[in-house]
Amino acid sequence: MQRDQLSCTTKNTPDHTICKGMKKINEEFLHFLWKNQQLTGIVLTPASGKKIKVHDPGHHNQDAGPDFFNARVEIDGTIWAGNVELHISASDWIRHGHSADRAYDSVILHVVCFNDCEIRRPDGQIVPAAMLRFPTLMWDRYASMLKSDNWIACQGYLSELAPLQVAQWTSSLMIEKLQERMTMMHRTLKELNGHWDAMLSNVLFRSFGLPVNTTPFEMLALLLPYPLLLRNKNDLFATEALLFGKAGMLHASLPEDTYVEELHREFRRFAAKLGGQTVPSHVWKFMRMRPSSFPSLRIAQLSAFIIEHYPPHHLVESRPSIKELQKLFRIRAGDYWNNHFMFGKVSGSRPKYLGTQFIHTLIINGIVPYAFLFGKINAKQAFCDYAIQLLEQLPPEHNVILKKWSTFGLDSTNAFDSQSLLFLYKKYCAEKRCLECQFGNNMILDGKTKE
Repeated sequence: MQRDQLSCTTKNTPDHTICKGMKKINEEFLHFLWKNQQLTGIVLTPASGKKIKVHDPGHHNQDAGPDFFNARVEIDGTIWAGNVELHISASDWIRHGHSADRAYDSVILHVVCFNDCEIRRPDGQIVPAAMLRFPTLMWDRYASMLKSDNWIACQGYLSELAPLQVAQWTSSLMIEKLQERMTMMHRTLKELNGHWDAMLSNVLFRSFGLPVNTTPFEMLALLLPYPLLLRNKNDLFATEALLFGKAGMLHASLPEDTYVEELHREFRRFAAKLGGQTVPSHVWKFMRMRPSSFPSLRIAQLSAFIIEHYPPHHLVESRPSIKELQKLFRIRAGDYWNNHFMFGKVSGSRPKYLGTQFIHTLIINGIVPYAFLFGKINAKQAFCDYAIQLLEQLPPEHNVILKKWSTFGLDSTNAFDSQSLLFLYKKYCAEKRCLECQFGNNMILDGKTKE
């Protein structure tokens, strides 16, 4: 603590920065201003009054350490290259513990709103400081977005966007979404010792659970070793017994049913080797779902899918067309399910095929991210392009969020568009990450809004 106290000398000079009086301004907003160089002036301190010129604001650091790496600034005719740190008040350097962190010794410029103290390095040298001046109107726009009760904060601005702006941002969002999924899948691939088929199997299990049973289907995949699925892939009934048994659906309270009793007996054949852990029955969601989406029927269809297509790598590596994939995925559940959606309850009789819309869901959430990852890891750009082409050829999804986007003029012509807009709402709008969104940036910078 002594080192911190020696590193800051309080200044009594008045602070003329335009930040004055803006009590709620946050550092995220300062990062936005610095990154976009939306500054009316930066004056070097102490009181020399010399201006600095920013040649490159640097790379925004989202991890520990200074806020911007590898910036280039010109101070009194000399160009400096290094890191930049931003704070509301200069004394925040002390409060955040930077004086005790050697990572901050390389900071070439300390950018602040309120220059309330001088910061010194361990060797006694003053860290050059600069005071921000920027249009207060930008903060007012951002503050109004944070307080907005609208569905999305910038909805009054959306009609002002040029089609090219929308296309550029939605394209970036789609790549971000794919990279996010790729990171998760790559982690799973490592856990499975690089076994691509086993990883794709996990991805497909998860996709069969969409939209509300993703978690229990993921749990089911973890409880069923991939080699065991392969050993029984020529036996539909054994595969059904394995899946229903580990799903925790073969419990004693089921209605009397010959099919269920036979599943019980078949599963007992595997139970000793697999252990007793199952997916907790309460995790499965049936309420407010259409019978065609009941997890019991989905597990039956997944069992038939395994029989038909495992090992599943051929579903991607031959890069089948949309029509070919739709044909491959046209899977029918076993005969018992012709007149059942769940155990023991008879329904009207008809074969239970995977529907076209659900097949599209499996392609979007299973085949597309797998193909993208396969292309990236193996340096095969054709597979990355294939993943994007599938999204561009599939029709858009239809849900409440996409209908809402449509009311503001952002329509989806294909799955690429709809997936981008869903990702935008979930990852940016719902979390008020307006400073990281191109739409929010444009509104803050030019302020053209409509009521």
